[in-house]
Amino acid sequence: MIVRINKLAAMMAIFATAATQAQDAGRIQAGSFDIIPTFTSSLAYIDNVTYSQDSEPQIDSWRATFAPQLTFATQIDSNPVRLSYRVARGEYFTSTDDDYTDHFVFADGDFELNSRHRVNLSGEYEDGHEERGTGFSIGTGEEITSPDTFKRSFIEGEYSYGSFTSDGMLTFRASRLSRDYDRTDDEYLYRDRVQNKIGAEFDYQIAPATNIVIDISEKYVRYDLQESETANRDSNVLRILGGVRWESTAATTGFAKIGYTEREFESASRDTFTGTDWEVGVDWTPIEYTQFRFVTNADTRETNGDGDFIRNKDYSVIWQHEWRQDLRTEVSITSTDSEYIESVDGVEDRKDDTMVYDASVSYQARRWLSVTAFARFQERDSNRDTIGNDRSIVGLRAEVTL
Repeated sequence: MIVRINKLAAMMAIFATAATQAQDAGRIQAGSFDIIPTFTSSLAYIDNVTYSQDSEPQIDSWRATFAPQLTFATQIDSNPVRLSYRVARGEYFTSTDDDYTDHFVFADGDFELNSRHRVNLSGEYEDGHEERGTGFSIGTGEEITSPDTFKRSFIEGEYSYGSFTSDGMLTFRASRLSRDYDRTDDEYLYRDRVQNKIGAEFDYQIAPATNIVIDISEKYVRYDLQESETANRDSNVLRILGGVRWESTAATTGFAKIGYTEREFESASRDTFTGTDWEVGVDWTPIEYTQFRFVTNADTRETNGDGDFIRNKDYSVIWQHEWRQDLRTEVSITSTDSEYIESVDGVEDRKDDTMVYDASVSYQARRWLSVTAFARFQERDSNRDTIGNDRSIVGLRAEVTL
């Protein structure tokens, strides 16, 4: 443990020294590119590493993380373009089986062709992991010897027609998301999938601070391998939402959309689902340095084990307060209801209720250094005996920039 603590201290010291020396130089310039390095590191205590249920033995451990990132930013005909690479290393002091190294690549560009035509392009690639006891291994984290690893890629294109001063705006979107597990066991190959999505959103101003919004999309989910023809999970998901976006006063902004969703499976043995989806976000700033945020949404997601799919409903309340220019706090509560919908007669739907409580205090110690103390408590209840668990994390995080 002492060696790992010394490694954490050494890495933080190296990056802090580099940032200090770069203050006078400002942004690093290489030809037409600006290079923006950042480094984030944390030390945290976790009381239930594998998300084991209360009646089972639990692993507790300190964990150190190191995450350097490089961002390359430039402009093409005055349009911003960015490319970022980040590597995240996590080391557990008493549970080395859970160590991980993740890689992330991000790219995006915003192109304003003229006052009425805009194109936004973005892409992500992740060579990542799922903690033991999450994702596909939920409820069985102690039965596997290492985190599950996967490759994930996402690309999205967006075209908008309409000027910022016009009453209406029409936006077309298309995206592709793929996820492939590294393990070759059949039960993992059955989870490899691609999601292609197309959609359009119409935004029209009906008052000086209020717009109506119509959002239509269809997602095509295709799995690489099926357990059988009758167990085929390929599906098409249609969403039609309508609502408003507003800024009624200087203190309140938000949006609210509600509408219809339908998930139709290719397999006749799986029932078509229809229901009500929604997306709501409201920011309230009663005084200058305090903001309350309420967010809720309902949608359907791909299952990580049981059922045909997951019917998810999320509710979050967040309070942010800036006590001084260099000191801020954030407290949040998130409730998630997940129902694993089954088409098989006589099989009870699995239902999970998860509560997450977060609190953090952030201090801007220097222009180039911020330090955050954080705590998280998570409680999951389920009608499946092996799924419920409690988990707590407390720690300290530092971020170094130029």
